[in-house]
Amino acid sequence: MKKFKKTVLFLMAVFMLTGCEEISQEPLNRTVDSSSLSEEEPVLEYEEETVAYTEYVAEVPEIINTETSMLLEAEDCKLNGSLYSDDQRKGFSGTGYVTGFYGGSADYLVIPADIPAAQHYNITVCVAADTQVTNSVSVNDSDIGSFVIDSEDGNFVRVTFYGVYMDQGEAIIQINSGKENFDIDYIEITNNEDIYENDFEINAEPVTPKASYETKNLLRYLQENFGKSIITGQYASSSKNTEMDLIYQKTGKYPAIRFGDIGGYSQGELPEESEIQAAKDWAEKGGIVGFMWYWNSPGIDSSVYANETKFSLKSAMTEEDISQLGISEINDLYAQGKITKECRTLVENIDAVSSAFSRLAEEGIPVLWRPLQEAGGGWYWWGADGAEAYKWLYNLMYDRMTEYHKLDNLIWIWNGQSEEYLVDSEKYDIAAIDVYLGPNVKYGSRSEQYQWLKKVTESGKILALGECSSVPGVDEMVRDNALWSFFGLWYGEYLDSVSPGAADVYTTEEELIKMYNAEIAVTLDSYAGVYGHRSE
Repeated sequence: MKKFKKTVLFLMAVFMLTGCEEISQEPLNRTVDSSSLSEEEPVLEYEEETVAYTEYVAEVPEIINTETSMLLEAEDCKLNGSLYSDDQRKGFSGTGYVTGFYGGSADYLVIPADIPAAQHYNITVCVAADTQVTNSVSVNDSDIGSFVIDSEDGNFVRVTFYGVYMDQGEAIIQINSGKENFDIDYIEITNNEDIYENDFEINAEPVTPKASYETKNLLRYLQENFGKSIITGQYASSSKNTEMDLIYQKTGKYPAIRFGDIGGYSQGELPEESEIQAAKDWAEKGGIVGFMWYWNSPGIDSSVYANETKFSLKSAMTEEDISQLGISEINDLYAQGKITKECRTLVENIDAVSSAFSRLAEEGIPVLWRPLQEAGGGWYWWGADGAEAYKWLYNLMYDRMTEYHKLDNLIWIWNGQSEEYLVDSEKYDIAAIDVYLGPNVKYGSRSEQYQWLKKVTESGKILALGECSSVPGVDEMVRDNALWSFFGLWYGEYLDSVSPGAADVYTTEEELIKMYNAEIAVTLDSYAGVYGHRSE
């Protein structure tokens, strides 16, 4: 499997229209540095002895629900750098607004707030700009997410971050400097009570038609444990499972889920046969199998990255109903000029992956299947041509895998990263989001993204961290009522930083030990055999 280094993932705010103009928001935005791709993963050797650890019970502060509503005018705060107060744009409150965010290191706004009680709050920023602007907000030096201003008429709009925990006393809210100038009118803080409600209504029946016994049991297990525990997961860089062994040596536990890249089942690469065998071996140990797909595009400049290939998904789209056709019929349509070569290649790739998954289905091994990840970001070719093209491909894949190939072992995970890219609820079981932060910062619960995903799916789906740069915080997840179903920690520097000597630390050894020995964590030893293969 190739190693894909991930750069910082900036987090977008959930928004609500509350008296101002509505604007479009995305949950995340990031770029991927493809220069770090390497063909082979070095085999790492770890010699530390395994140590037994005691169970960790989450430490949660007492939450005191207190009615709160405060409005803090930006122009009343201390202005740094190039910031200044103005009153030229219409629609502001108070005596004016703050502008001058020209990108200088000192062009940030600090807003102190006297927080009356330890609880969760909604933080709303009222902002405006003449061009599209993305900027971030932090509370007490912790990044809570980013907002996008995309108003065509330049009016002030409100963007809300939901369920931000703050302790009693002074809190420092900071509006950071961005690449483009914008105006900020005020910040509003109100108490959030919704975060404490568990109002999910989840259907435990898989979206896969005639799902297998094992698949139904696994999804039922995920549903029954959602909100009560978090299932540990780790991406493996190869079939050698080096990462799994490192985690065991550091924590005394193995992850319950092994995530792999089906890879290779696309143009220009050989099939990753070893990954299928590794999945079988993991299932034999009693673990859960997960797969994603770094799918190389059709064409001579084949790549997963939109900026490295001339392939356009729109060129492959067709109105022909091809999902249930045999490959000879697909070839006939191509010969008749009714579909393109690229369209035919996509079908062939899907068929190849389906063939691989059928070998797991034959042995009763269910798969957490997360295809076409992070489409809303636009950096992968399957998302770069917009939501319509993405949904066409997702539907083609779902229909062909479940109906034509009759795969009964797939649990479908939607990972589109944008509400615009949301597919039919009847074609996915789990909604996942990928969240990457920079090094040497606290990861926390990512409650803001949890709340966003809950709203997008209307509280009707299991929620998961598809990929993450660190294990989520145990204490924070319990405190924020944001217990993800599972997480998938990426490999490379995101895990290797637990070892001494790492310059950039994403996951500390202490955090890893706490997670894998937490009372709320499901590891391989606690999962194995619970909902595995059918008992003989």
